[in-house]
Amino acid sequence: MMALKPVMMIRALVLGISAWGVMACSPAADDVEIDTYAFGPDEAEQAMAEVEIPDFTGIPDWRLADPEDLLLIETRRGMVTVELSDEFAPNHAARMRQAVRDGFFDGRDFYRVIDGFVAQGGRGEEADSVDLPQYPVLAGEFRRPTAGISFTAMIDADLYAPVVGHVNGFPAAQSEDGAQTWLIHCPGTVAMARDNGPDTGDVEFYIVIGQGPRHLDRIMSVFGRVIDGMEHVQALNRGDPMVNSGVIADPALRDPILSMRIVADLPEAQRPAYEIMRTDGEAFHAAKAARRNRSAAFFFETPPAVIETCHMPGRVRRVN
Repeated sequence: MMALKPVMMIRALVLGISAWGVMACSPAADDVEIDTYAFGPDEAEQAMAEVEIPDFTGIPDWRLADPEDLLLIETRRGMVTVELSDEFAPNHAARMRQAVRDGFFDGRDFYRVIDGFVAQGGRGEEADSVDLPQYPVLAGEFRRPTAGISFTAMIDADLYAPVVGHVNGFPAAQSEDGAQTWLIHCPGTVAMARDNGPDTGDVEFYIVIGQGPRHLDRIMSVFGRVIDGMEHVQALNRGDPMVNSGVIADPALRDPILSMRIVADLPEAQRPAYEIMRTDGEAFHAAKAARRNRSAAFFFETPPAVIETCHMPGRVRRVN
């Protein structure tokens, strides 16, 4: 059922991506860097003054990622860290934890990698991947009620949704009436592949490595995002998108998944720890304002004062 075929363009995924803005910071970097290549403190304060400032009383600038939500993908290029989202896709996140703890992914590979689009791995097309009764298909988790989450909207309009913004560092969108919220496809987004039917995903995943394929929002189950090691995903061997939808025919040319682990399962001394900037806090608000207002001397032609959600990911720093 799950073998990738050229006609299955939804499972084959129609993804795309641009430069990924997540950054790992030194644990000593307690001061927020608004934009190291374009802004200094004066520009940041000026940008803050140009937008309405919410009340940030009691909201810290950073949160510590839960080790149970951190997934490590070991590749020969380097380690990739994914933060899972139980808020939006609890069943898909749980399935990934289950399959990781079963050792299912160890020794498999990224068998379909299309430049500017997606790196897809997991189940693959081999004979032993055809029937996996231990991983029954999952109902799609494409959106959720807004009640109970902290959604922080962007200022600027979006082409694909009435409102866009962030939830706990994840880029997200919201319905016009505010009742429904969903995670969107940006660089580094991690989601479950599927067949044509909406409820057909199981253990095959993809990572966006090109321009954000926003047309896949609300029809694919997004369950995580890369928070560290995106350069290693970008370094994976590519397939030819014109041949079998980008599947790399020669297994020797595919990048193997050496192992996948949940950080909570590692000995405490070996666990990487990450802090993620609160996207409903003052520091992130200042960073967004500065990115919208590029007034540094470098810009002899002033860009429009707009910014897309995918260009403003929740920032990350490793703290051990």
